[in-house]
Amino acid sequence: MRVLGTVILGLIILCVEVYLGVQSFYPQALQQEQADVVQSILENKKTIVDELSEQELAWLAQNKVIQVGVDANFYPLETFNERGQYTGIGGDYLRLLSSMTGMDFAVQRQQDWATVEELAQLKRIDLFMALAKTERREEYLSFAEPYVNLPGMIMVPRTNTASNLTLDDLKGKKLAVVKNYYWDDYVAANYPDIVLVPARDTISAMQMVTNGEADAVIDYEFNLNEKIQVAGIYQLHTVGQIPSEFGHSVAVRTDLPELFSIVDKALAQITPEERKSIADSWLNKAKPAGNERRLQWYFFFFTQAVLLILLLISFVKSLARKAAIAKAKEIRAHMA
Repeated sequence: MRVLGTVILGLIILCVEVYLGVQSFYPQALQQEQADVVQSILENKKTIVDELSEQELAWLAQNKVIQVGVDANFYPLETFNERGQYTGIGGDYLRLLSSMTGMDFAVQRQQDWATVEELAQLKRIDLFMALAKTERREEYLSFAEPYVNLPGMIMVPRTNTASNLTLDDLKGKKLAVVKNYYWDDYVAANYPDIVLVPARDTISAMQMVTNGEADAVIDYEFNLNEKIQVAGIYQLHTVGQIPSEFGHSVAVRTDLPELFSIVDKALAQITPEERKSIADSWLNKAKPAGNERRLQWYFFFFTQAVLLILLLISFVKSLARKAAIAKAKEIRAHMA
């Protein structure tokens, strides 16, 4: 009976692991179907084509496809879903712009953010859907009004017991930042005594801190929290929050004033309440954990499942052996 109890306990643990795994990696399977916020907004909108000037209409006629630069790893502002579709808060605004202006957009997905900005400076990208304004970016981009403003966060190794740190406290320290991100520009312009350590993406910046290559990392709070969940980087903890001077908005190359004017007219039709509903629909949504943790879950799940099956087989064999022994004793008793 002791083995049977172990088997039952193992089955219970396995069921709990399955539930927790589904909750972490496939949260949509446990969530109720959510209303399409963009579709509900579009029900009350109409095309702005009638509001465009002759110059803007002429520009639209000559420019059939607008090239969009995005950050593929910037959830929930912008990301790609499992079907490879551009989504997130920026993705919702792109759907609105497409419907309200009639423009066709081609989303360019690159390996890192620095490459995306380089392509814009080479005039191979026309527009960004989720970008924060900096002095460097204003040299070649025009910015619409921000639609969301979220804070930054400083993280250090858990062995560092400091708290309530500001950027002033990091003078002379090595600070990991994603190259060409808002925080890279902001710290370089305002805190020259901080030694910046550039990284290609947020996970790489966090790993620089865990590996001892940097003393701290700074990025947007939502981005760092999402990467902790996706990559399972739990060796860091938060020691300070930094307000962002500028929120995220749509940005257009300065040499495309007609495009900026068209986009600005469309965005002006979106009310503050509608902007809030778009942001809330993503900021309050559960994000599936990343492939690294999913593979770990698969490994432990199947390992325990195999061990449980072996234990069950052993239990069945044990019962068969006991039955055989009892049968043999019964036969010997009849023969005696």
